[in-house]
Amino acid sequence: MKNRMILVIPLLLMMAACGTNEQSKDPGKMKSVVFGEDDYKQMIAPNNDIGFKLLTEIEADKDGNLFISPTSLFMALSMIYNGAEGSTKEEIAETLQMVGIDAEALNKANASLMNRLQKDSESIQLDIANSIWLNKEFNFREAFSANNQKYFNAEIEEIDIGDAASADKINQWVADATNDKITEMVTSPLNPNMVTYLLNAVYFKGDWSYEFDEEMTKNEPFYLDDGTTKDVPLMALTEELAYMENDMFQAVELPYGDGEMNMKVFLPKAHTDIKAFQNELTIENWRTWHESFEMKKGTVQLPRFQLDYEVLLNDALRQLGMISAFEKDADFSKMIQENRPVWISLVKQKTFLDVNEKGTEAAAVTGIEFETTSLPLEEPFTMKVNRPFFIAITDVETDAIIFMGIIANPQEGK
Repeated sequence: MKNRMILVIPLLLMMAACGTNEQSKDPGKMKSVVFGEDDYKQMIAPNNDIGFKLLTEIEADKDGNLFISPTSLFMALSMIYNGAEGSTKEEIAETLQMVGIDAEALNKANASLMNRLQKDSESIQLDIANSIWLNKEFNFREAFSANNQKYFNAEIEEIDIGDAASADKINQWVADATNDKITEMVTSPLNPNMVTYLLNAVYFKGDWSYEFDEEMTKNEPFYLDDGTTKDVPLMALTEELAYMENDMFQAVELPYGDGEMNMKVFLPKAHTDIKAFQNELTIENWRTWHESFEMKKGTVQLPRFQLDYEVLLNDALRQLGMISAFEKDADFSKMIQENRPVWISLVKQKTFLDVNEKGTEAAAVTGIEFETTSLPLEEPFTMKVNRPFFIAITDVETDAIIFMGIIANPQEGK
C-alpha cells in the first residue's frame, strides 16, 4: 500500500518533559514515544567529536571561514540508520562513534536530545525539524517511516520529482524551518534518479545575557593569516564571565538568556596560528578545557559579523569511515519496499550565522539525497508484417470477436 502519510507537528511540541509521553498542544495530534531522560548523554561526546573531525576534513570558504552543525549532521545520519543494514549500517555507526548500537537505542538517544534542546523563551529560541521527501514512485518500509515519525517527528511527504514545484516545496520547508535564513537546498529540476531526500534543520536565536553596547562598537584592524589587515567592527563588553587561559589560547563564555546556552570563544595567542589550535581540538582536550573555566571580571572585544557557508560532506564522511553508503552496493534494504539498489548521492550542509550586539542568530540544514539506477528505457519496437498473420476485429465493451482470420496472402484491392 502506498505510504501517503504526511505528518506535520511543530517540533517544539514534540515531547513531554518527563520523557515518557509526547503530546502536542493540538489535541488532534497525539502520539506516544518512550525514552530515558538521560539517553542523550551517550551521544554528546560522539556528536562533538564528529564536529571536531569534520573541521579537519572540509574546506573553508573563499574567506577562510568554516561553520558547521555537528548536531544537524548527527541527527540526519541517525535517521538514515533506520534504513541501513549490513556493512553500511556498521560504517554509519562507526562514523557516529556508536558502534554496536541498535536503531531503537539510537532513536531514543536522539529523541532525548531533541527534548532537551528545544527552547522557546523570550531570550532563546532553538528549534529542530526533520522532513523526508519521497519520490512518489517508491514506498518506504513501514518501520523506517514509523521510526522517523515517532522519534524524530519527521514530516514525510511524497513528491513528483518531475514537477518543478517539488523543489519549491522542499525549499519552502527549509525557509520555514530556518526563519528564512536558508532558503535553497535543492534546485529545479530535481535529480531524475532521486528516491528520497532527507532534511534536518536547526534554528537558533539567542539574546546575550549581557548585551554589547552599540556605542562601544568601533572599527579596528583584524589581522588575517596572510599577514594583511582589514578593518572590522569590534564590539566591546566588560563583565564577569567564565574565562580560561593557557599557553596556547584565551577563552571566554558569553551566555545567552538566563545562562542555559552560551557561545565559547577561543582566541589562539599571537605565537599560535589557528591551524595549530585546530589540531588540538579533540574530545579529550575539550573536556579538560570545559572544566577549566572560572568566573573572572574582564573585557571582551568580539567582531560583529555575518556569514553563509555551504559544504558537500561526501568525501569527509568517507574519510571518517562511511564508505559503502555512497556506493551502488550500499545496503539500505530497510528503507524502501522496492527491490532496487539505493545509495547516498550527496550529503550537503548549509549554515548561517549572525553575531551582533544583541545576540546571535544561527541556522543549519543538512540534506541527504538517495538515488537509484535509472529506470530502463523501453526500446522502440519494429514490427515488419511480411509473412502470414492473424487479425481479430473485436467489440471493446463486450470483448466479443466480431471478425477474425489469418492473412496468408494479402491481395490488393480492385
